[in-house]
Amino acid sequence: MTTATDGQFTARFGDVTASTYVANQAILADFTPTTSLINTGMLSDIGRATIYGPEYQESFWNKFMKAPLGRGDSALTARFKGVTSSAYNPASAYTALFNANNPEMVSNVATKNLSRQVAVEINDRYIAQMAQVPEMIGDVSASIMAASNACYMNDMWVASKEYFSGSTRSMGTDQYAILTNNVGDAGFGAEMTEALWGFSQNKFGYISNKYNATGIDTKSPMVNVALKKSCEYPTFKKLLSETFNPEMLRIEVNGGIDYVDDFATPAGAPVGAGELIGIVVDPRAYEITPMPEALSTEAFRNPSRKATAYFTTYEYAMQDNPFFNKAFIYAPGA
Repeated sequence: MTTATDGQFTARFGDVTASTYVANQAILADFTPTTSLINTGMLSDIGRATIYGPEYQESFWNKFMKAPLGRGDSALTARFKGVTSSAYNPASAYTALFNANNPEMVSNVATKNLSRQVAVEINDRYIAQMAQVPEMIGDVSASIMAASNACYMNDMWVASKEYFSGSTRSMGTDQYAILTNNVGDAGFGAEMTEALWGFSQNKFGYISNKYNATGIDTKSPMVNVALKKSCEYPTFKKLLSETFNPEMLRIEVNGGIDYVDDFATPAGAPVGAGELIGIVVDPRAYEITPMPEALSTEAFRNPSRKATAYFTTYEYAMQDNPFFNKAFIYAPGA
């Protein structure tokens, strides 16, 4: 099975496979837009240019963006395992008597795995056409940056979908549900609502070691929920909104339930599962960490070509923390 997200990833990132990217081991670099708002010359003789950014900025995945690192090139997230107690026995070994002072820490280190440079080259004659008077140079600069920013937003959107939904990362048997009704079937609304409620308000809401890959006792004070856009139809949403009324919730659903255009095809999907149609996740499980000076711009003048190249560089680490709750909801298999 290949989804539209897989196709988008391949188109934007070329020779880097999604599975390699999800494994957190590849550097993505050297992408140059084949066309741009600048290179077409469409801004000549119009007097003012106003460029609107892409809508990808409102992506569900942006909820997991962290503050940029002040230093360093990696981010560590960790938590302590629970400490078992036992009856006092003066003959016990030191490690048994004082094990509460030595809890085991489990950690996850994310390193830079999205490293990209977007180049927009603009010829002098285009600058002359756009900046007909000196006061217009600000509009020209904004247009150039808008071309780079459009590429950046699209990259972040596609890469985030592929990274976070492209692998189940060794999930346990309690971390997924395979529905018996397809989207749109008569029983789908009730079954999906029950699955979402079960994970978010029940299973994640009490201390348990069943819903994270490392088997550490945890509970989620809040969850994020994303469903595929095909689920967004009136009869289902009516039932969903009545069930997930804020007055009835014990565990907050951060920002409400989001809808995404598509998920990636997850590696490690259980046998008998169809396409991935929903994710319930503890907000601490997913992180996008900007590196120091994560987004930077610079220009290079090429006299021989009578052109200037404007470079936008972005450096991010995406990570999945295996010790926080998450669950996947699948449509029935074919």
